[in-house]
Amino acid sequence: MKVSDKITIVVPCKNEENYIYHLLEALRLQYIGDTRIIIADCSTDNTRKVIKDNSHSLNVEIIEGGPVSTAKNNGAKLVITPYILFIDADVRFFKDTVIKDAVDKIESMNLDLVGLKIKCYDKDPRAMIGFTIFNSINHVLKYFSPFAVGAFMLTRRDRFEEFGGFPEKTVTSEDYFLSRMYSPKKFRIVNH
Repeated sequence: MKVSDKITIVVPCKNEENYIYHLLEALRLQYIGDTRIIIADCSTDNTRKVIKDNSHSLNVEIIEGGPVSTAKNNGAKLVITPYILFIDADVRFFKDTVIKDAVDKIESMNLDLVGLKIKCYDKDPRAMIGFTIFNSINHVLKYFSPFAVGAFMLTRRDRFEEFGGFPEKTVTSEDYFLSRMYSPKKFRIVNH
């Protein structure tokens, strides 16, 4: 089965004209074939133009977004594949097998939720220290309370729907509130 038959990518987007190009370039280098990419956008800048100008060879669909939880949930409602991959518009990858490896992990271990270690791509020392501390704490806490950062969150669609999606009443930390509903035994962090 092709990756595109397994996952759909959902990207919440608001005023990301300076970042979305990099994500689209990064997705083009991943082994995702014609995987459906739903961008839930509510931008007031040139984000949609950047998407349209740079989505060649990608299966991109732009829908109306909203606040981040609403945007993610709106995109998820259109998904028919077994897995949903939520990615933020400012994400970049350090290897071209990140998505494939995450899908392999969720399938081979029969997991419900997969996240990644987070890393700073602009070499800001404060961010690098903060991410290192976060990854260390998250590594310990994963045995008690799963936390897949919303920047890269791969979930089984049926489990996501069972939990009711992202909580739309929260303004921030929607990824944390949803993640903690998953069983720690069915969660892993891929070491990318």
